[in-house]
Amino acid sequence: MNTRVLDKRTEGLDVVARAARLATEASPLARMEATAIRDAFVMEAEELTGDVETVRTRACPACGCFTLMPIRGKAHCVSRHCAPRPGLRRRWTYRDLGYAKPAKPSGVRRSAGYPADLRPLTFLVEFFAQSGHDVPLSTLSRWVKLHNIPGHKIDGERAHLFSLSDVATVHAVQLAAREGQLCGDGAKPACQGLGSLFFNADDQAGAMDQKLARRRIAVAKELCAECPFIDPCREAALKPDDHRQHGVAGGLTSSERRALRTERNR
Repeated sequence: MNTRVLDKRTEGLDVVARAARLATEASPLARMEATAIRDAFVMEAEELTGDVETVRTRACPACGCFTLMPIRGKAHCVSRHCAPRPGLRRRWTYRDLGYAKPAKPSGVRRSAGYPADLRPLTFLVEFFAQSGHDVPLSTLSRWVKLHNIPGHKIDGERAHLFSLSDVATVHAVQLAAREGQLCGDGAKPACQGLGSLFFNADDQAGAMDQKLARRRIAVAKELCAECPFIDPCREAALKPDDHRQHGVAGGLTSSERRALRTERNR
């Protein structure tokens, strides 16, 4: 047997014991933490064995679609519509995913041109079945027509192909409608699921390549500028007791926040 699996089994005994102790506490936070550490352990163990079941059953905390995939110890949202920039996927540690609440779907999205995630509907039916929210091929085909999702005919393919990301938004909206949820505008902080960008994008980069650090800072600030929560985020980050000592918050780096605090205290 794989030694990593054996080590994980031993670790699991400690995790279960710790979760049991937390679960006996009266506070809701302790019970939430117990659930989070148990879920995180299950996801880590499943990734070792090539399983994706638990991660796939979670809706993305940013876009509400069932498009999370476990990749190198983190849950990545593979929907292109969820990514704030091309190639910049939102991702969560398994522990953070245990705490995060799934977002309400933000609405149907349609791609222009030929997106990179074109797939036949038969593939998409199997993809959503892995999330535990499966729909028959006939139903998915009807939803795609209902929401006017563009299909593409490519040489060598017998049927039309559809963007996984486009169909995922339809799938999430239709499920929400079935369950009586309201689909609002889905306003979320721009940094959600991008902690590795915002908290590594610091002008105090140390050994980090300075050119890469500057590029990270620029991207983080661009996202902040578009975020509807930039003002309250900045005010919170400027408080003396705020825990965010590093990275970009409220469109400011840590040194910019220190300078602004100093100026305000004069």
